[in-house]
Amino acid sequence: MNSSDLIALAREALTDPRRNGARIGSLSLPGNSLWESLLLVSVLSVLGLWLAALTGPSAAETTAMLPVPFALLALQLMAMLALALAVTLLGRMARGQGDFTGALRIVTWLQALLVVVQFVQVFLMLLLPPLAGFLSLAAIVGAAWVATGLVAGLHGFKSLPLTFLGIIGGIFAVAFVMSIFFTLFFPLLG
Repeated sequence: MNSSDLIALAREALTDPRRNGARIGSLSLPGNSLWESLLLVSVLSVLGLWLAALTGPSAAETTAMLPVPFALLALQLMAMLALALAVTLLGRMARGQGDFTGALRIVTWLQALLVVVQFVQVFLMLLLPPLAGFLSLAAIVGAAWVATGLVAGLHGFKSLPLTFLGIIGGIFAVAFVMSIFFTLFFPLLG
């Protein structure tokens, strides 16, 4: 897969996310490349978060509140794995066809797309800060659209509104489990 293939897949994710989800979910990747992609996307996401914190208006306060980068990376990886598990389990409960590997592929893919947006936001924060805020709003709407289509494509769901509601439920479930985890183990990560 080359850069033009990735650009075509990213364009398809925005224009036809359901088809993109079916394609990404069933993509055959060699060896450990899925796990390597997950790690790379997580590292880039943490880097983007730190860059955004450093370029923001209250950089010293924001970076002081962030956990150390390796702890943040561990949390990012756990959150992505938990989300992939939730997509798998909740999708299966709704009679979906997707499996954990496919869910991990689409979660990694969605995060990769969001990392690109994150770095564009950091760039805009330096040049045109008000435009970065608008990009944040557009990214939220776009991420909801793409995530809904990816999950629907992975599991073969026909209804996008019901898929979206399932994603919202999944996010709450993952947030609940992660909050319990953070309550128990966060002092160990800081």
